[in-house]
Order: sequence, then C-alpha cells, then structure tokens
Amino acid sequence: MAASGGWDGRFGVIQPGWHLYLGAVGPANEHAHHAIQVVLSDTPMVLQDSGGYQRRCTAAVIPANAPHTIVKGAAEAVMLYLEPEGTAGRTVSGRWCSDPGSIDTWTSAANGLTNIRPGQDKAWARTPESLAVNILGVLGVADTHLRGDTVHPAVGRALRSLPDMLDGPVRLADVGAEVGLSASRLRHLFAGQVGLPFRRYVLWLRLQRAADEVLGGASLTEAAHAAGFADSSHLTKVTHRTFGLPPSTLVKAVTPLVPD
Repeated sequence: MAASGGWDGRFGVIQPGWHLYLGAVGPANEHAHHAIQVVLSDTPMVLQDSGGYQRRCTAAVIPANAPHTIVKGAAEAVMLYLEPEGTAGRTVSGRWCSDPGSIDTWTSAANGLTNIRPGQDKAWARTPESLAVNILGVLGVADTHLRGDTVHPAVGRALRSLPDMLDGPVRLADVGAEVGLSASRLRHLFAGQVGLPFRRYVLWLRLQRAADEVLGGASLTEAAHAAGFADSSHLTKVTHRTFGLPPSTLVKAVTPLVPD
C-alpha cells in the first residue's frame, strides 16, 4: 500500500481510462496497483523493483500489478495512471519487450520521455489533458485513444446516459435495452469504439464522480454512495487497488490549480 506522506498534488484530472497526478511525490513502501503508471520528474527519483534493484531516473513506465517502491520522490513530478484493459494501455504495454517486473525494463520503456520536464512548463499545469496527450504520443498512443473518437449513435447515447446511472447498479443489459442494442452487441461496440470494456469504463466514471462529490463538500461516505460504491471502505479499496493512493491524495490531485 502506498504511503501518502510527502505527496502534495497541485492539479490533476480523472477521465475514463486515465488519471493524471501533478505535483510533489513522496516515498512509498512496496505496493502494486491495477493501473499502468507513467512516472516523470524534473529531478531524479529512486525507484525499486520487487527484486530489490534500485535506479535513479526521471522517467519510467511501470506495468499494471508490478510491485514497486518509491525510495525517493521529487518536488516536481507527474504520475499518469492508465487503464491496462483500454486501447491506450494495451499500446503502452507493447513497450515492455523483456521482464515486466524489472526496473531496467521500466526505464527502457520510458525512452523518449526524459525530455519532458513537468515543472519547467507551467502551461501544462493548466492543461493536464495536453500533457497526457504529449506523454502518450511519445509512447506511441494516438490522441484519439485518449480522448475518444466518433462513435456509433447507440454507443454515444450510452455514454450520455451513464453519468446519470452511477448511484446504483449499472447493468449492460439495461443500458443496451435503453439504446436499442443487445447486451453482446453493445459490449463489442463499446470496447472497440470507446477503447475500454464497459465495466471498467463505469468504474472510472464512479471514481470521477466520487472525487467531484468530495470536492463539492461531501464526506467520503456521502461521495461513495453518490458514486455507487457500497461505502467509504469500498471506495478506499478501489482507489488503492487502482492507483496505489488513498482517496485523500486522489482528491487533492483533482483540485484545480489557481494561477498565480
């Protein structure tokens, strides 16, 4: 489980399939999370893999579910968390040509990213989507795989309906009936055109809703219920499993930066 001490996110964004954390990164004990993690920093961080091997680096791409430790963080860093089941995540996964559990593989996969310095271009702090697009472009991910592209009309109706359904169960068959498609047809179209499996897309919407609720003044329990989680404990488990971060750090990372 990641430790939260020393983390001070100034700006971030959650979108279906990805989350961007921008700010200070502190040490974290060995942990693993479901999201692919792209790490960038202005000054060298010290990362460690499960074998105990350490590297000083300013860029790394850590696979989903790979145990890792942040031995030393950085005052200016970016953490881009990417859904591994999505189109963008599958593209990035192709960069691990050898042992995905090795820190040498993680730093090699980040080839080309070392020219990006998150603390030196303050414009990116105000446009996190542009930063995410730039990072993934270096990694070979097309812009459309991050922001979505033109979709089938029924899929478009489903996407518009889903945000209003998050306070309870969201069933693929129910959504399919609403938009005039069978569950199997909607599942196929949704994954192919949106770039995420239906259930994973809904989970990211729930995380987004929970963060928005807390930012609006709701308690963690109230936010969990509004987003369709059983309780605050359920929300906490999901954020740890997905990002390796507690909800408190996640919420700080989606607090808008106020320009000086």
